[in-house]
Amino acid sequence: MRQIKFRGKRLDSGEWVYGDLLQVCGGYIIYHGSQTESDEFEDDGKTAIYLYKNEVSAVHPDTIGQFTGLLDRNGDEIYEDDILERYNEQGVTMHVNWFGPQFGCIQHWDGVNGEGSWYPLDNYCTEEWEVIGNIHDNPELLNGEQSKS
Repeated sequence: MRQIKFRGKRLDSGEWVYGDLLQVCGGYIIYHGSQTESDEFEDDGKTAIYLYKNEVSAVHPDTIGQFTGLLDRNGDEIYEDDILERYNEQGVTMHVNWFGPQFGCIQHWDGVNGEGSWYPLDNYCTEEWEVIGNIHDNPELLNGEQSKS
């Protein structure tokens, strides 16, 4: 069974946080606490859990991405909106996205968007690909302007 978790950039600091996604009062928060200890109380048969301020962060909705359940060739987690590069092949990148019933990727070649070249992520993008960034922090990577390798 795949682990369900999300990441998003905090509204207050722009730092990435990872954990459970909650929609509250029209905004989004990610619970990134220990997830092993919590305080519960019961009132009239209803149970509630206290969330502590240092364990939750409001995040920018446009940066929210779900963990795909897959790891790249280095063992790094692959999230929605990550940019992958084929190992030892600069300029060949993939943008991870959600396409209906599954995660997939759109291939880019030397800055040319290969729209229509869609591949299921779990069949294609793990052993020979590595995460080199994401579209929020490193959009230039899809244009072939720089590479980690």
